[in-house]
Amino acid sequence: MIAFGCPDKTIRGVSAESGEQLLFSGVHDDWVLDTVFSTAGDHVISVSRDRSMKLVNVPTQRFIDNITSITPGALKGGLAAVDRHPTADQLLCGGADGVPKLYRMLREQERRIGDDFNLIRAFPEIEGRINDVTFDASGERIAVCSSLDGHGRIRVHATADGATQLDVAVPESGLYSLDFAPDGSWVVTAGFDGRVRIFRTADGQTLAQFPATPTTNASDAPAPPASE
Repeated sequence: MIAFGCPDKTIRGVSAESGEQLLFSGVHDDWVLDTVFSTAGDHVISVSRDRSMKLVNVPTQRFIDNITSITPGALKGGLAAVDRHPTADQLLCGGADGVPKLYRMLREQERRIGDDFNLIRAFPEIEGRINDVTFDASGERIAVCSSLDGHGRIRVHATADGATQLDVAVPESGLYSLDFAPDGSWVVTAGFDGRVRIFRTADGQTLAQFPATPTTNASDAPAPPASE
């Protein structure tokens, strides 16, 4: 199944083979900007401009829980991105307030007014609005990217304690998406200026950058660096 969020405030899931709609949920109050499946594939998690991360059961299509706090003022700004730990039901999210947060998927105690019980860790704030978040393949590191007034930034943190391992400013462009190489040796980003940038995670060195869609000769775009 492929799940996605829509600007009509809905979450939808379709068969990857046929395109048939298999899931429909209208639990959000604003645009749904990102989704991810649980490790077992039996739940879909979504984030929205309505400042919430929600949990929906796939087989029944029923809303299960607000994973983030529902207390007014607890979340400052909408959420734009979510990713799941590769082997555990732990969810990384980020949005307008610039603070990446790690949550457990399932609630282990009764909800109380004012609680944010599912929160495992808040990572250091990054300047601007977080547009994307990701885990590396091991789950030991996370990366986030942001934009503010036409500038971008990338941060890499240790998942276990939140320690900052990499901090790279990209003054030429806000950054909208990123991902790790399979072995984690580099991180790739794409941003407002239409360029793909590849940075070495060990020291932040730029390994390559090129237009996402070259307008002249496609052969001019360099290949991504070999994993080190």
